[in-house]
Amino acid sequence: MKEHLLGSTATLCITVDEHMTATLDGVEIHPVYSTFWLAYHAEVAARRALEPYFDDGENAIGSAIELRHKGMTPIGAKVVISATVTAVNGRRILCSITARNEHTLVAEGIQEQVVMTTRELERRVTEVYASRR
Repeated sequence: MKEHLLGSTATLCITVDEHMTATLDGVEIHPVYSTFWLAYHAEVAARRALEPYFDDGENAIGSAIELRHKGMTPIGAKVVISATVTAVNGRRILCSITARNEHTLVAEGIQEQVVMTTRELERRVTEVYASRR
């Protein structure tokens, strides 16, 4: 990893659409931004905070996420998801996550990624597929 990763930030701006609502087994439960999509967008923002600091041949995998979904967001509203690197502990990187719409704190939490070489990641993927035979 390159230096100065601590404090790195990334922001993702999305507009909630009808595909991002709370839907289970193909049935819409609530016509508002779902926790599923919120978690996905938090992962994207956290990854973007790290990627500029990868050395050649480095990659990372998500290893944990904890989000508190605190406020509803209707279809058509904009949400800004921000990730800030708050801790670097060896290969483990923590990002704080916040999500806001124009009226509400939508969510806050943390996301963790583990940095490894691309070769190591490819080896692990190969092993998991080989174990299925």
